[in-house]
Amino acid sequence: MCGRIVQAKTSDYVALFDVAQVESSGFEPSWNLKPTQDALIVLDGDKDGVRRLAPARWLLVPTWSKTLKLKFPTFNARIETAGQKPTFHASMTRRRCIFPIDGYYEWQTAGKSKTPFYVHRDEPFGLAGLYSWWHDPAASADDGWALTATVLTQDAAAPLAWLHDRMPVTIERTLVDAWLDPEVDGNALTGELTRSSIETAGSLAWHEVAPLKGNGPELTAAL
Repeated sequence: MCGRIVQAKTSDYVALFDVAQVESSGFEPSWNLKPTQDALIVLDGDKDGVRRLAPARWLLVPTWSKTLKLKFPTFNARIETAGQKPTFHASMTRRRCIFPIDGYYEWQTAGKSKTPFYVHRDEPFGLAGLYSWWHDPAASADDGWALTATVLTQDAAAPLAWLHDRMPVTIERTLVDAWLDPEVDGNALTGELTRSSIETAGSLAWHEVAPLKGNGPELTAAL
């Protein structure tokens, strides 16, 4: 799974993912970003194809929902079944995004004990995600819009299986354009994407960190 991420080196995301339009004014770097908070995502516009970096609520809400608050968590979605789930089907088909991150946290569970680890690379990288535009039915057609998103997960690759049985789907540069293209059906990309994510898991590094309290760069420091 993936329930905490670090988005601090935000200026690096623009070049890394060839972003043409930055809409992230007001976003504060975070070393402890949680679901329901605004996270930066990269997406290609449905209509104009312009690649944007924009904040989205990290908890996907499908367009058909009558409320922004759901009764079940949607900050993660299983890539193996997202295309068949009513909540994620439309997004998997043509509304896909990338969460640019510096790293993410995962907890190793042993009995009742949970130990946090920081998983990262030498430079920022991307997690495959889905997005949805939700509209408040009580608002006018021009108001009440919310951009929401989720991180896709898959079975953990061998190097990370000791930590958790699931891991976020990482996305390599060769697959970025196809993944973000709204004219491509994302269901056709899942096999290639998960294989690539497994093959490159060895490029990830990790270390134990202190329990996550507050929000600062010290949270990623190794013990």
